[in-house]
Amino acid sequence: KAKKEAEVKSSAAEDDRVMKDVIAPPRHPLSRAQLFPKGAKLPDLTVLKAHLLKEGRIDEELFIYIVKEAGKILQSEPNILHLKYPITVCGDVHGQFFDLARLFNVGGDPGDTQYLFLGDYVDRGCFSTECVMLLFSMKIFYPKTFFMLRGNHECRQLTAFFNFKDECLYKYSEKLYDTIMEAFDKLPLAAIVNDSFFCVHGGLSPDITTIEEISELNRFREIPRDGPMCDLLWSDPFEDDKNGKEANEDDSDSDEEAAETTWFGYNKTRQCSYVYGVEAVKQFLEENKMTSIIRAHEAQVDGYKMQMVNPQSKIPRVITIFSAPNYCDVYKNKAACLKFDNNVLNIKQFIETPHPYYLPNFMDVFQWSLPFVAEKVTDMLASVLDYPSDDEETEVETLRARSGMLKKKVMAVSKILRMYRILRQNNESIMNLKQLTPNHRVPLGLLSKGPEAIKKAIKGFESAKAIDAPNEVHPEFKNRKPRRGSRRFSKSGKMTSSSQNFKPLDHVDIVIEESDEKSK
Repeated sequence: KAKKEAEVKSSAAEDDRVMKDVIAPPRHPLSRAQLFPKGAKLPDLTVLKAHLLKEGRIDEELFIYIVKEAGKILQSEPNILHLKYPITVCGDVHGQFFDLARLFNVGGDPGDTQYLFLGDYVDRGCFSTECVMLLFSMKIFYPKTFFMLRGNHECRQLTAFFNFKDECLYKYSEKLYDTIMEAFDKLPLAAIVNDSFFCVHGGLSPDITTIEEISELNRFREIPRDGPMCDLLWSDPFEDDKNGKEANEDDSDSDEEAAETTWFGYNKTRQCSYVYGVEAVKQFLEENKMTSIIRAHEAQVDGYKMQMVNPQSKIPRVITIFSAPNYCDVYKNKAACLKFDNNVLNIKQFIETPHPYYLPNFMDVFQWSLPFVAEKVTDMLASVLDYPSDDEETEVETLRARSGMLKKKVMAVSKILRMYRILRQNNESIMNLKQLTPNHRVPLGLLSKGPEAIKKAIKGFESAKAIDAPNEVHPEFKNRKPRRGSRRFSKSGKMTSSSQNFKPLDHVDIVIEESDEKSK
């Protein structure tokens, strides 16, 4: 009895929080008995979602069990999924769990809505383990209506380079991380919706002419550094607004550059795989009797982007969808998902959901407070070196004549003091900025430009995207020399006889809605 009373008092003391409006996370991890009540065979998704929204952890052995069970289902699926209308297609999630929870409100209840996710469930955000747990639990609960493809971040190299592995080690252990990686190796590579839309994370490969060739790939492995499997997850459509710029950079080579950008060319942004142009897209769609390519892989300010529109049908040949709003907490972009029903393509936009804050890379409070401590230390040092006498200038001149060292030290300390003051005053903005930069460092010279430069660096989508550009590069191919575009597809655009008589869908209604259901 005395022990029980002590436990009650201890519990009451722990719940006696200074900020009463901030609800304490669940004290204990979610157990098997809670997730599978009364010996149920399927997980209780309502209990799980509520627990995760409170920042609750999962019993690690239970988490590993869920991942392995989902992996068994994924392993049984083919490289290419064949799905029918109606369906909701979603893009990158990137560890933004609270936005993922909102996505299911926008896209429809998974209980009566078929879902297809195009990959990139982890990294960048601080809640990737929560995303994996919820998505894999849904895969177990809805194995025939809930589908997940592989993205370029579902691999060991990127999850170690970014923050997913760190998150697993911080919240759980390396054992869980390794189990999740093994499950990621089993994710399908592509999907076909209603025999008309080719869905993939990145895009096309010059080494793949027909969709059937994807079925022959060995997907049960780490993503290779090049080749068709790499291209499906890493390639990008060529940006129309860059076409003229690249073609005119060197007039002597303009014809060759134009050919590369309409077919396949070197992917400067990723420094691996390719960019594919309109001729490559047309050839692939006609060869495989498809209408459009639905892909993810790139952040979009509106949550979606339509490219290479067919002038006859007005249907975009390439549609990019991105489902992580305010990406990395600085992009200020909307997110979107696609709802297909018959020939109606409904693009539903939504904005970010408030979420708990984690310090970058899960650093502790001591690391975070270093700028404050350093400012005080340098302030004291500056006071020691500061001479308050009236003859200060004379003394400084005398010291300069002797060695000049003291003044240099004073100037250096003053500069350091200013830097640390800027760090302290703009600590939150700098923390957000560090998440976008390679090695999590502030861009060289930015602090010396003052607070306004820091705010300008992350003020909007384009500035955030420019700073984040180095993180788009494949880690293994940084500073690698460009490779020339592939010529697998002929420039003549000749098609096989099977595609000569192909006629794509001649009409698709595209409706754009915001999350409040009001037409944009």
